[in-house]
Amino acid sequence: MGFLNIWALSIAAAVLPALLLLYFLKLRRREQPVSSTLLWKRAVQDLQVNAPFQRLRKNLLLLLQMLVLIAAIFALARPIVRSDVASERSLVILIDRSASMNTLEDGRSTRLDLAKQQADRLIRTLNRTGGGWLDLSSWFSFGASRPQTRAMVIAFSDRASVIAPFTTNVDELTQLVRGIEPTDGRTNLAEALELAAAYMLPTMAGELMNNPVSPEAESKLILISDGAVADLDTAALRTGSMEFIRIGATQDNIGVTALRTQRNYERPERVDVFVQVHNFGAEPVTTDVSLFVDGVLETSRGAVQSITLGAAAALSAPSTTDDSPAAAAPAADAEDASASAVSLSYELVLDRAALLEVRLSRSDRLDRDDRAATLIPPPRRLRVLCVRASNSLIPFALRGLPLAERVFMTPSEYETAPVDQIEMAGRSTFDVVIFCDHATARLPIGNYLFLGGAPQVEGVVVGDALDPYSLTWWDDTSPILRNVRLEQVLVRTGRKLQLPENSSLLIEGPGGPVLARWTRGGSQYLVLNFAVEASTWWRERTFPIFVYNALQYLGSAAGTADATVLRPGDAVRITVPPPARAARVRSPDGATTTVTANDAGEAHFGGTQRVGVYSVDPAAAGRDRFAVNLEDEWESDIRPRSGLSVGGTPVVERSGIRTDTPEIWRWFIGVALLIVFLEWYIYNRRVMV
Repeated sequence: MGFLNIWALSIAAAVLPALLLLYFLKLRRREQPVSSTLLWKRAVQDLQVNAPFQRLRKNLLLLLQMLVLIAAIFALARPIVRSDVASERSLVILIDRSASMNTLEDGRSTRLDLAKQQADRLIRTLNRTGGGWLDLSSWFSFGASRPQTRAMVIAFSDRASVIAPFTTNVDELTQLVRGIEPTDGRTNLAEALELAAAYMLPTMAGELMNNPVSPEAESKLILISDGAVADLDTAALRTGSMEFIRIGATQDNIGVTALRTQRNYERPERVDVFVQVHNFGAEPVTTDVSLFVDGVLETSRGAVQSITLGAAAALSAPSTTDDSPAAAAPAADAEDASASAVSLSYELVLDRAALLEVRLSRSDRLDRDDRAATLIPPPRRLRVLCVRASNSLIPFALRGLPLAERVFMTPSEYETAPVDQIEMAGRSTFDVVIFCDHATARLPIGNYLFLGGAPQVEGVVVGDALDPYSLTWWDDTSPILRNVRLEQVLVRTGRKLQLPENSSLLIEGPGGPVLARWTRGGSQYLVLNFAVEASTWWRERTFPIFVYNALQYLGSAAGTADATVLRPGDAVRITVPPPARAARVRSPDGATTTVTANDAGEAHFGGTQRVGVYSVDPAAAGRDRFAVNLEDEWESDIRPRSGLSVGGTPVVERSGIRTDTPEIWRWFIGVALLIVFLEWYIYNRRVMV
């Protein structure tokens, strides 16, 4: 503790001795003859001493009056609570505003509210004038001012942003901290540390001369979070030191951690729904899991299922390179009441486009994962265009598939076809386009399967011919290669391929990639480096299965699964129908954002920071809404963590500041008033006696 007006303590040197002197002085009385001293015994005691001063006797009133004066003097000195960071030259405050910080702690305040409160209290202890109890240097500094603390504030979730750059203005910092908005993103501490490190280094020659970097001037970082940080192992503290203020205590939460839907390929009106629910609390819970279609409870059998979830086990930090959520425990069937994670499946008959929601009936401290939603496209069979030479075998593979339309063109017919026959508003008019041994650059936004050719797009280079080879590896877990056996396939001739960095390898041979897929600019590409006729694959029963899987992946809900599973922070591609050049996106909280389309009629929206359903106007048919779900087991596990380590380095945990204001003179005023009341009571008791 320190004092803003430390010279007020010098008043005690004059007031307290004066009070004592009043009690030492002997009262001088006028002599008066009386007939008897029986009733004047107390007065006679004062007359027994001739000296002007009397001996100080024990007096409770004197003690109380001295305490009143001491409390009043302390109040005049304006005492303040000083944190140990107040002596730092540079301070960086990192405030976690990820999804788990939306947890309600006391029914009114979220963890983010408590984190901002702690940051506000910490900031108010900075740059206060005055010294501490034993800060003798401030008594004899002869007007020299103490160096002020420069502080900055960074708020982070999946992205980090600077709320306030380095400044000594305490009032400005507190105002900016109070304006921090919550998000539903995942905690990304690594980006926040990189941003802090960039600001802590001097970037200009003048700044380097005026504020040289030294070990004593390194910044201290204060992390204010519940500790649910998924990337602690990969984050790195490059400079300075870090301390951690833990926020929160509650643990009760269950959440929907996965929601997937898929229309049946043979029966498009049937929808398969897969749901995963986790309990992250310390006690077993029971809840109902219900399906809603366009906001109305589904009436089909099994649309409401009651499940019992066991207590949660401890979670380990998930890998930040994996796009899937971290797993707390393997999901079990609904009949297993001891498992903390349960998987459910539903079957619906839905002959239209609809918004499907999964809702949990049990309320808990975090509502962001109590429901999940997805947009189900209308049922339809695929329109497929096949660009091939007359001797291609692909028509035989397509003959038995349940397609709405099959269109065949030669390469020359495709390249010279009218624009409206191939595309509309920058998108392909076909659900899937198959190219057999043909390379082309005429690729509007769509889904493409290349068999022996390659798309003429950036990042794709066709190399030299390869000698006959067999396949060395394939990913049999991919839906494209489900039930496809390739041990007996021999390729007579193929081409070496160089593919984009974001491509996923599905089949590999001695010369490198054989089959790969990737997405770019709204299009999906699936490329095979040899023509089917130049191999023995066309004679295998697995080739039609491969074509079936590829068309299902590219053209059905499975093919667009990556685009429809949106999490907070993901960018969304919006198709703006002509002649409009812009669209309005309405967020779940009611905020509206206008996005402008490019020449291809596409706009990109990155404001998906909150979970819920977003609407788009105007929009292409069936694309007027999209849903953002939390689906993150790490954020749904709201148990506060202790013992954090950043990049293997332990982080010191400090306690929070309990008072809202660093000045505590009001406490001393209150104490003084209480003592005055006590003195008045004791004095009146004595007078009455």
